[in-house]
Amino acid sequence: MADKILKDRESNVLDDMIGGTVEFLSDTAVQLVEAVLWAVNRILFVFIKLIKLIIGSFKLIMKHIPRIVTPVMPEKSRSGLNQTLIYAGVEMTAEEVVSITLVYSLVVVTITYLLTVFFGTGSLIGTALIIVSFIIVWVAPFILLNMLSSNRAVSVETTLPEILNMVAQNITAGMTSYNALWNSARPEFGPLAVEIQEVAKATLTGMPLMDALMGMTNHIDSVRLTRVIRLMIQGMKSGGELPTVLYAISNDMRAEDNLKKQMAAETSAQTVFILFAIVIGAPLLFAVSTEFVTIFSTMMTKLNVEELAKNSPQSMISLSQLAISPPEFKLYSVVTLGISSFFASLFMGVLKTGKAIDGITSIPPLVIVSITAYLVLNFGMNTLFAGMLNF
Repeated sequence: MADKILKDRESNVLDDMIGGTVEFLSDTAVQLVEAVLWAVNRILFVFIKLIKLIIGSFKLIMKHIPRIVTPVMPEKSRSGLNQTLIYAGVEMTAEEVVSITLVYSLVVVTITYLLTVFFGTGSLIGTALIIVSFIIVWVAPFILLNMLSSNRAVSVETTLPEILNMVAQNITAGMTSYNALWNSARPEFGPLAVEIQEVAKATLTGMPLMDALMGMTNHIDSVRLTRVIRLMIQGMKSGGELPTVLYAISNDMRAEDNLKKQMAAETSAQTVFILFAIVIGAPLLFAVSTEFVTIFSTMMTKLNVEELAKNSPQSMISLSQLAISPPEFKLYSVVTLGISSFFASLFMGVLKTGKAIDGITSIPPLVIVSITAYLVLNFGMNTLFAGMLNF
């Protein structure tokens, strides 16, 4: 009986020890988790505060930079950039655009410099990359604004004949000029609908219709729109009926569009030829030339041409190393293909629409395809003539 009681006591003591240990471990684990969560919370809090501080500082800088930029910008450049922003439909000022571009250029130049230091590029290549990145940051916004302006102009010119027909039909049906313009400004007509609504509002406030129509030419960079507005004003001044004038202008614009489509179809052969030259012809020629330079450089190195030239007697033929190395020629080929693709894209834009800026969108894919084709062909040439380098 006493042994049983002793065993029970030992069992209870053991259970108490195990329970106390488990409770201690669980409390310690809970405290450890709470400490980790508290540390993570503090780190996130500091990180968020830092991000807010950076964003606030950036906003403060961007708020005061235009005041610094304004006295420096020439008045002609400021007015021209403001007009370009109006054409592009961007609600910003010239000072804001220049300020944002200035900040981003400094950031990109700094990042480019750090990358050149990290990868250990040469001083000449590093300086060239910094200059190129700086130029790209400054050129890109103005190219983008011109593209937006051109797209708005194309959208207006595409929908203009249909809107002129609708206005003429509305006036013929007995509507006033204001109602005819307002009912024709449908949302699917895009920027032109917005401009027509502005014209209708201006005529409602007492502005003459001719002046309100001429105001459209200050918001859309379209020669065709300007010509159409002037023809409309000239027709109204000469006493002609406005619906008849609008019908005639609409028919002429449609005939002009059909003529442009025919011209684009006839110049498609030239576009295909340019694409073939840039994507296949030029990369193939540069790949063959690169392989030629590689083979002869290897031959000259293995034959030790300089030593042979010293030991050989005087002759009319002199032997020397090539003036350019294979890596230098490969870099030259890549740069030349990039420049050729750039101008080829602009030329194709001229062939398609008559505007070089319309070819800007095809520059990145054409450059990538041309350089990729050169690298692939160069790899194929290296594989094909690998045996000639092991003589």
